[in-house]
Amino acid sequence: MLSPQSLPEADRRLVAAWAADCAERVLPLFETEAPDDDRPRDAIARARAFSAGELDAAGEIRRRFVANRASQVVTAPAAKAAAWSAGQAAGVAHMGAHALGAAAYAAKAAELDHPGAGATEIVWQLEHASGPVRSALRLLPLLGTDPSGPLGSGLLASGVLGANIRTLQDGLHRRPRRPDVTALELVGGTEPVRVELHDADPHWPDRYREHRQRILDALGADAVAIEHIGSTSVPGLAAKPIVDIVVAVEDITAEEDSLDPLLAAGYVLRVREPRHRMVRTPERDVHVHLYEQGAPEIDEYLLLRDHLRSNADDRALYERTKRELLSRSWDDMNDYADAKTEVILAIKARARRTGDAPAG
Repeated sequence: MLSPQSLPEADRRLVAAWAADCAERVLPLFETEAPDDDRPRDAIARARAFSAGELDAAGEIRRRFVANRASQVVTAPAAKAAAWSAGQAAGVAHMGAHALGAAAYAAKAAELDHPGAGATEIVWQLEHASGPVRSALRLLPLLGTDPSGPLGSGLLASGVLGANIRTLQDGLHRRPRRPDVTALELVGGTEPVRVELHDADPHWPDRYREHRQRILDALGADAVAIEHIGSTSVPGLAAKPIVDIVVAVEDITAEEDSLDPLLAAGYVLRVREPRHRMVRTPERDVHVHLYEQGAPEIDEYLLLRDHLRSNADDRALYERTKRELLSRSWDDMNDYADAKTEVILAIKARARRTGDAPAG
C-alpha cells in the first residue's frame, strides 16, 4: 500500500511545479558560490519537466540525490540549503511530500542568508500556491503523523525544517486572505435613538455571560477573545440597556468563519465596514462587535472599561455626559455615539497617564 505521503501521480505533477518555483527563488544563493555546477538547476528543470508530463517518475529519485551532493561543493549554509531545496523538488516525482521539503529548505536558505527572510519566503510560498496546489498539498499527512515518508520522524520533521513545514501546513489549511470591504454598510438604514439610561442593573453581567456562551457555541476556536465592553460592563454606571460585546477573530474577512455562524445563531447584521462587523439580537438589546485579533479598537474599548471601573470621578463624568446627550433628539445611534467622542478621548487620555491597562 502506498504511503499517504506519495500523493496520486496527477497531484505530484501539480505540486512539482510549485516546488520548483520555491527552489528556484533561492537557487542564486548556490550559484553565486558555485556558478559552474548545474546539478541543482538541472534538478529544478527536471521537476518542471515532470510537472509538464515530459518525464515519468522512474529515475527521478536519483536526481534528488545528485542535487543533494552538490551541497558538498559549497561552504555557505544558505547555499547548501538551496541545493537541498532543488533536490527535494526533483524528489516530488517519487513522493509528493518532497514538495513541502523543497519549500522548507528554500525558507531555511533564505533565513540563513538574511534573518527574517525565511518567514517572508513562507508567506510567498503560500500566496504562490494556487487553489488546486493547495488542495493537493492538503492531502499530505500533517508533519509527524505518518512515519512512512519524509514527513515522518526523519530530517524534515525536526528543527528549522520541521518548524517551516508546520507553518506551511497550518497556512495551507486556511484559505488565502481576501480584501476587506471598503465602505460602510448600515443594514436597515438610520434608526432614531429611542432608548433612555437605566440605573445599573446587576443582571447585565449575567446577560453577557449568556451571550458569551452563545458566541462560543457558534464560533468555537474562531473566537480568539470575547470581552464585555461598554457601559453595562461597568458596575454602578447607568447605561442604555444594551449589552455590548467585542469578539476578536483571526481574519475579519473570513465571514464564513465568524459572521455567518453568528447569523445562523440568531443574531442580525447591522454594520459591515472596514475592519469591523456588528451583529445584534432581534430585540436590539445585545450588540456583538467583531474585530480582527490585534485590532487597536479592542484595546481602546478595554482601556475605557477598566478605567471607568476604577475611577469614580470619570465614571460620574461619563454618566453626566450621556444623560445630557440622551436628552436631545438623534437621527441615529451612531450620531449619538459620535457626540460622546470628545469626552471619551479625554477620559482615555487620563487612563493612559495613570497607567491603566486593558485586562486580559
